[in-house]
Formats: sequence, structure tokens, C-alpha cells
Amino acid sequence: MLFVITCNKLYICHMKKISLFLFLGIIFSSVLLSQNFHKQWNNQISSFAIDPPDLYNDYFAGAGTCLMCHNSQVDEQGNSIAILNDWRSTMMANAARDPFWQAKVSHETLVNPQLKDEIETVCIRCHAPMGSLEVFYNGEEHYSLDQMNADPLAMDGVSCSVCHQITPESMGNSSGNFLTSQNKTIYGPYPNPFGGPMVNHTGYNPVYSEHIKDSRLCASCHTLITNPLDLDGVPTGGEFVEQSPYQEWENSIYHEQGTSCYSCHVPEIEDVVKISSMPPNLTGKTPFGKHHFAGANVFMLKLLKNNIDDLGITADAIHFDSSISRTYENLQLNTLGLSIVENDRSLDTLFLAVELGNLAGHKLPTAYPSRRVFIELFAINNVGDTIFHSGKTDGDFNLINEDIPYETHHNIINNSEQVQIYELVMGDVNGDYTTVLERSVIQLKDNRIPPVGFTTTHFSYDTTEIVGNALADVDFNKTNGVEGSGMDKVHFNIPTEENTGNITIYANVFYQTVTNKWLEDMFSYSSDKIDAFREMYNEADKSPVLLKSNTLTSIYAGLPNENKNIVSIYPNPSKGNITVTDVSNMSLVQVFSVDGKIIRNLNIDNPNTKSVNIFVSNKKGLYYVVLHSNNQKLVKKIIIH
Repeated sequence: MLFVITCNKLYICHMKKISLFLFLGIIFSSVLLSQNFHKQWNNQISSFAIDPPDLYNDYFAGAGTCLMCHNSQVDEQGNSIAILNDWRSTMMANAARDPFWQAKVSHETLVNPQLKDEIETVCIRCHAPMGSLEVFYNGEEHYSLDQMNADPLAMDGVSCSVCHQITPESMGNSSGNFLTSQNKTIYGPYPNPFGGPMVNHTGYNPVYSEHIKDSRLCASCHTLITNPLDLDGVPTGGEFVEQSPYQEWENSIYHEQGTSCYSCHVPEIEDVVKISSMPPNLTGKTPFGKHHFAGANVFMLKLLKNNIDDLGITADAIHFDSSISRTYENLQLNTLGLSIVENDRSLDTLFLAVELGNLAGHKLPTAYPSRRVFIELFAINNVGDTIFHSGKTDGDFNLINEDIPYETHHNIINNSEQVQIYELVMGDVNGDYTTVLERSVIQLKDNRIPPVGFTTTHFSYDTTEIVGNALADVDFNKTNGVEGSGMDKVHFNIPTEENTGNITIYANVFYQTVTNKWLEDMFSYSSDKIDAFREMYNEADKSPVLLKSNTLTSIYAGLPNENKNIVSIYPNPSKGNITVTDVSNMSLVQVFSVDGKIIRNLNIDNPNTKSVNIFVSNKKGLYYVVLHSNNQKLVKKIIIH
């Protein structure tokens, strides 16, 4: 009964300030809690090795204070949509504990040790704001990784009282330079909030403000513009756009349509939901935003799940499974469209186009520059031999034929050693490839697929530029020369070794959070943080996420042009029977189903035969008629309706 006793003590302290009616309501609430809610509360937290911090500093409160009232939400079907349980296994909740991030901060300080204090302070602003802003508001200049790791509130990551205290006046600030309420004002999406219980229990006052759903709130940290250094650690005086998903979204149709960051990452349901368990007779609200915060980082969520105890994480494996599942769903359903088109086939080459369409509201991939997307395409001939394989990886999922230092953007790929990788590649003051963030001065390559509606004339383009070969690619974000398609078309010219049999094409598009190559420089250094992450990374599941796959079967069509023009098939569409004319030079006519099965085989023994009648099928669908002449083929498509 610890929770009830604690509440009653708090209410007794405030008795002189509240009405008798409210006091009786509180006593009634306590009785209900003791009989009903307390059992549910215990069930919810019993599996956690560590509870979220129920602590305060001068400005912020840990998630444990919110857990008491904001972790019993259910939808109208009775499914749990508990705010804290959904949040606690996200990257936001674990932003400070993220071992990759801590290792990268350590790496940056080892490269420029004279700037250790400044680097740590800047990096912590977004990953542990409850610690960082506390010292900032109290007049201190720096905040270190050691201070953060010793502060339970800082280690609570991007917690409830951070986002819900960012002020309307702070909208438009970026790179972690946001401001939060210093008078314990909590902003929420519902007008006329019933604030008594929150005020009395926590001291925070809930108020309504539309800006809580504003995409600029997310841009407070997710737009990151840095002040780069040269190789001696001297500021260049310029700026480098490291991350800009908000500006990419602005430069898209989604901004115009009102589809915001909140729309995708805090998906709303129209159910009437009680957003708090206190008081028990609280009226439900709609719509309700589920605190999923699903992005793309399956790799790190799996790594966190596998190191819960070592990292002091307050979520359990079941919660991580939920966040991982939501992230897979987001990547595989809401990210990419993929198609393969056969343009032509000669005796020695198969000409294909792989078309990728970005379904996200920002570039694909976006944000942290270690992330990338690549195409794997391989071709298998009719006897099962692989005759072409672009995008092949080794056992550790490193691209085998990736160019060093980086692969350029391709419009045409004509050998297996070329691979299409969509990524941001950074360069230092000398124009050399680097993964040191503080040394990143220019983009050497940015061919990440833009969102639909993206143009080079938009006012935000200076922070979202296309860089490298993609800028001159007539098929990159263009349709008939018009920008904004949100697509890329990659042409594959596949050598067939004069194989006239069927060739099956497999196209896979993968997403990777980070690769061995990107970590190579960091792992050349040693520190407690780097060494700890290296150990976790070596044990981690590094398999990339399959975004989309597609297949196509090519049937050789190689008759001379004069014969192609003579042969005709009618009727097409047909109800089942067709006539093939001018077959005097043909030796064989075959009919294939769309899945490649032979359903008719007609030898033409008489060279004087002018035409043949064939019953194809009474089953509706697409079929292929293949005509053979002197080891060459002509393929015609017919439709049975």
C-alpha cells in the first residue's frame, strides 16, 4: 500500500489549500486505488529490474512520477496503450543510455581532447536534457558524460517532462537550443485539462497548447547544424548540416497536406481514452496519440534489449519486442515502394530498371549519417546459376564490392562490382572522407531519396541539398524532367553470356543503421565507452532490415526485327483460343503461364504452314506465347478474359 500511503501524506499536507469536496474525492480515489488500481500497478512494474526515477531536480521530474497515473491507458477494445510502457523501450527513453552514442561522444573527444568539455556539453543537450538544462538554468557552462552517468534524471533520456515543457516561444530553435518552462508548466494537446491531481501530487500545472503537435518541437533536436573544425581542431567558421529531417519534410507534399512528425511517430486513434487514472471519474479524451516513437533503428533496439541489465534500462524484453515490431512495421510498410521493369533483352544483355519510391515524409534514409539504404540485385539463369550479383554482402553484412572510400551514385549499373547505396557521406576540410562529426565540413555525397514534392528551388534546400552524381541523374527525383517524384530509377544492364533461357531477377532493398566501415575510425581509439560498445557491437545482430523485395522473370525474345513485325496473334484479349499467323519460319510455338510453366507445346514440322490455332486456357490471366526460329525467340503477351 506504499502508493496510497504516499498519496495520503501528500494530500494531508495540502488539506488547508483544497476544498472538502476535493479532499473527499481524493479519499475515494485512494480507496479505489487500494482495491483495484494498486494490483494493476504492481502487475505493470513487477517485471522491471529498475523502476524509472521518481525524482525531481529544480525543473524536471523523472518518468517514475508520471508512471503512477499515465500507465494504465487502454483503447476501446481493452488493449493496453499505456503511455509509459510504450515510451520506455524507445530510442527516446534510452537516448542517454545509448552505448553507440556514448562511444561516439568519447571518440569525438579523443580526436579533439582540448575541446572535451564543449563537445560533451553540446552532445548531451539532446540526449540527456534533464541533466544538461538543470545546470544551464543554474548558471553552469558545461555538463560532462561523467556527470550525466551519475545523474538518474539525466539517464532518463528524453523523458515526459522534457518534451511537454518545451515552450511555444522555443519553436524554431534547433540543435538542442530549445527552452523549457522554468515554472513547471506542462503542455498537452487537450483543452481545459483537469489539473488538480497533477498540481497537488507533482507541482506541475498542465495547460493546453497546440504547439505540442508542432513538427518544430521535434526539430528542436532532430535538426542538427554543427560548427566544424579543421584537422588541428580549429573552428572553420562555417556550418555543417548533419541532420535535417524537419527541413526535408518542409520540402515535401506532406508539409502542405498537414501530415506532421506527430502524425507518423505518435499515431493517433479516435478512441475515447482516459489519459490518467486519477481521478477515477476523469472524462476520456479523443484523439489519443500512442507514444510509440517508432523510427528505423531496429539494430539499436535489439542491442539495447540484449544488454538491459548492463545498461540499467527500465524496460523489459517484452516492451522491447513491441518497439522492435513497430519499427519493423514502420520500415516495411511505410517507407518504400519497389518495382522492376524489363526494358529490353538482346542476345548478350538484359536491360532492367529498378524503381524505388520514397513513402516517408523526409529523405530515405534520414538523420544520423551512419544510416544507409542499398539495393541488392541478382540474376539466376534457367539452370540455377547466378550470373549477376550487385550488392552482395559478407557474413558480417559488409558490402563486398563497395568502393573505397565510398561508392558514388549510379544511374546505370552494368557489372556486379557496382552497387547503389543511398547515404550521406561527409568530408573534412581537405575534401577527404571522414566519420568524425566535428571534422565534417562538406557533403561529398547525398543521394538519399527525397520525399515526394521535394525540389531544388524550395527555400529550405540549402539544408537539404542533393550532392554528387545524383544531382545530374535524369531519373533521380524527376519524371520527364519535372522534380518532385520522390523516386529513383536505377538501370541495370546484365550480361547474359548469350543465354537464351529464362532469367529470374531478385531485387532486395535493405536498411542499415551502421556498418563496420563507418565504425572503423572510432574503433581505432580506445576508451571505456568505446570498448564497451565494441564488445556489444561484436555480439549484436547486424543483419540489415529488408525494406522491400520484388522478382521478375525474363523470357528471351530474339527474332530478327523483320520477323517480329510479320508475326501477329489475335484476338488479344481472347476468351481462350488464339490464332498465330505467319509461322512459316517457326519450328516451335509454346505458351507459358505468368509463373513460367509451359502449358502448350506445338511443333511446326511443315514449313508451308501459314498459321496455327491454339487453345490457351479458359482461366483468366496473362500468358506468354513464345515462338522459336533458328535458336531465336519472339515473346508475345496475351490476355485471356
